[in-house]
Order: sequence, then C-alpha cells, then structure tokens
Amino acid sequence: MSKRRSGQARRQSQIAVGSAVLSALIAGGIAVPAAADPPVGSKITAIPDAGLRPQADGLPTLPFGSLSQPRTLPQTAQAALQAQYTAAELELSVLGARRSELYQAYTNAVVAKAMADYAWRATADTLRAAKEAAEAAAVAEYQAAVKAPPRLGDSLGELGQLIPRTESTPETEAVLADLGTAQHEERQAYTVLTSAISAEQQSSTAYSAVEKEFKRKEIAFLELKRRLAELQSEADRVRERQEQNLGNYSPGKSNAGLVAAAKAQKAVLFALSQRGKPYRWGDEGPNTYDCSGLMLASYKAAGITLNRVAKDQYYGTRNKSVSKYALLPGDLVFFATDPSDWRTIHHVGMYLGDGKMVHAPRTGDVVRPASVSLSSIDFATRVVDAVAAPNQPSPTKSPTPSPTKTTSPSPTATTSPSSSSSPSAAPASSSPPPPKPAESPSPEPPAAESPKPTPTPTPTPAPAPAA
Repeated sequence: MSKRRSGQARRQSQIAVGSAVLSALIAGGIAVPAAADPPVGSKITAIPDAGLRPQADGLPTLPFGSLSQPRTLPQTAQAALQAQYTAAELELSVLGARRSELYQAYTNAVVAKAMADYAWRATADTLRAAKEAAEAAAVAEYQAAVKAPPRLGDSLGELGQLIPRTESTPETEAVLADLGTAQHEERQAYTVLTSAISAEQQSSTAYSAVEKEFKRKEIAFLELKRRLAELQSEADRVRERQEQNLGNYSPGKSNAGLVAAAKAQKAVLFALSQRGKPYRWGDEGPNTYDCSGLMLASYKAAGITLNRVAKDQYYGTRNKSVSKYALLPGDLVFFATDPSDWRTIHHVGMYLGDGKMVHAPRTGDVVRPASVSLSSIDFATRVVDAVAAPNQPSPTKSPTPSPTKTTSPSPTATTSPSSSSSPSAAPASSSPPPPKPAESPSPEPPAAESPKPTPTPTPTPAPAPAA
C-alpha cells in the first residue's frame, strides 16, 4: 500500500514538473528539441538555448509579385522620357506662373518706392522751408528785442538793455507750429520710404531666386525636349503638322444651338494668324507671345481688353463661366495645379472646337493649335456672350421632295389598273366560262373610275371562248 502511494506521488510530481516546464516553454515561445528534453525528475535551472530565430528578409513574394507592391509592366525608353517631360513641363509652367507673380510684385514694389521717395522729398522740402522761416522769425524777434526800451521796474538798470525779450509774437508761434508739423510729416514720410525700400529689396531677392531656378529648370526641360524629339515617331510629327495646319478653318461652329459672337470669332482668327511665332515669357506680340499675352492680343484685336496674367484673366471673366461640354470657339480654357482653386492657374488657351485649342505653350515652342482633352481643362469662361445659331436650310428642302414623291406614285397608280386588268384577262383566257371575267371587270371600272379598262379586257376574252 505504501509502495502504491509512493508510485502515485512520484507520478504526480512528474506531471507537475512536466506541466511547469510546458508552461514556461509556452510563455517563452521557445521550442526545445526532443533530444534536449531533461530526464524525468531532474532539477531544471535554465531553459535550453533553441538557437536564433529566422530573420525576416522582406515581404513574402508570390509568383505574381509582392503583397504590397503591385506588378508593373516595364516602360519603354520613350514612355519613361515622356513621363519625365510631362512632369518637367508642369513644374516649369507652375514655376513660370510663380515668376510672373513675383515679377509683378517686384514691379509694384519699385513703383511704391518711387512714390514714397517722391513724397519724402516733398516733405523734406517743406521742412527745409519751415526751418528757414523759423530761423528768420527768430532773428527778427531777437533784433526787435534788442532795440526795444528796457522794462520798467527792472532791477538790472542799464544792463537790462543787453538782455533780449523772451515774449514771442503770434507770427513766431505760427512759424514754430508749422515747423513742428513739417518735422512730423517728414519723419512719417521717411518711415514709409524705409519700408518701401525694404519691400523692394525683398521682392527683388525673391524674384531673382525664382528667376534663377526657372532658368536652371528651363535648360533641363529643353534637354528633355530635345531627347524626346529624337525618339518621336514620324506619325507623331505628322499628327503635329496636321494640328498646326487647320486649312480653311471656320470659327462659326455651333454647340447646343449657339455659336460664338462676332468678336469672339475675330479673336480666334487673330490667334490663328499668329501661328509659328515663338513663345517668349512676358511678351504680348507682335512677334513673340506667352500664353496670356496671346489671349490679351487676340481679344484686343477684337476691341476687348483682358487682364494680363492667366489667373487674372479667369478672375475678370469668372461671371461667365461655361461648362466644358458647351465650349465654343473663342472660349478661354484654363489649367491649374489644384482644380478647386483658381489661384493655382498656370496656363490658358483659346478653344477652337472639335477638341482643339490654340495657345503659346512654353519656351522653345511656338504659337500653334493642339488637341485638348476635356478632362484636362480645369476652368473655362466665355468672354463675349454667344448668339443663337442661324436656322439651317435643310428643313425647308425636306418638304419639296415630298410632293414630287406623291406625284411619282400617281403614274404607277395609273399603270396598276392596267396590270390588274392584264391578269384579269389572263385568267379569262385560261378559264372557259366567260361570266367570271365579265363580272370581274364590272366592279373594277367604278374603282378605277375610268372607262378605258372595261373595253380593253372585254374584246380579248370574247374571241378566246369563241375559239
């Protein structure tokens, strides 16, 4: 009995030790090889070393690619260069718009400094005149004080004649007041001039930095353009020549029952007449243009004055916004980095119709027509209100053939009874009894209302039965 109890106690102790070891291994997350298992009943002081865990060397790969990195098709050299060219073109366009803003700010700062300098010089002249008047008044008052007799009751006696009088006249007080006012105005004008000089220096520094960056990126862009031109196919060059040569173009194309106004059509024709002239930033013609300068000159030729910069041209015509799907020739189409913010507009073109526009693209390019996708247009405005399209002459021509068609069946109707009489005569000849054909032509004459069909069939069936 004691041996049985001792055996049960031994087994319980083994189970307890095993469960403790198992709990420790589960908690530690370390798997001990079967060969390293300690003998039952031995005292365990430490967990055996299971070796280093495998280190992750990246995301698991599948036969068709990584889990988080989608499989991409290899790009051709021309496609990769085209992507760089497009990105550089957008960056250069945005930088050019920023350069235009800073140049305008610099010009305004120069004008403000000139006006502040003029105002300060005017106050300085006024102050100089006030000082001269005050000095003259002081000298006159001193001389008058010296010549005046001594005051009664003066304890100094004859020495009082050498001391000038201290009382000032109203004229002297007025001169001194003018001097104080002139000094105050001169200090204020000088403060404004100092601020204007500082603003002009800051705007000049900012513009110079952007101008330097623009020229650097422009050189890189022109190099990309040269390399891309070398890779362009002949089909692309043919398509570009076709876009530039519109032939006999008519700006009177209609959309939704409307056509462009006469002034808008005139602006379109002027813009097209400038094809081939080089792009030059800040120019408004007549030999070179930038994008907004071409729009300005085109509508100026039609008697309408637009703002100078692309975003200002949109802001000035924003009350006449037009849907991209209702564009007419002469409408202005704008492109921005943020389609929800008109202040990010960096390019403008003039719509021609049929998915084309005329614009001055960039440095190194010329004024030319180009295809434009409606999805790429961010804003569109109409400078001059459209007019209703003239009525087409096609509906007036459609009723004229209808009476001719009605008269043409009339002779066929006259021939139809003759044909109907001919088959009536045919069965009369085939059928021996004559009464059936006699009955058949009898109802036909009133339907045709002509006496001619009745005598023609009657003589033909009559000799047939006689034969």
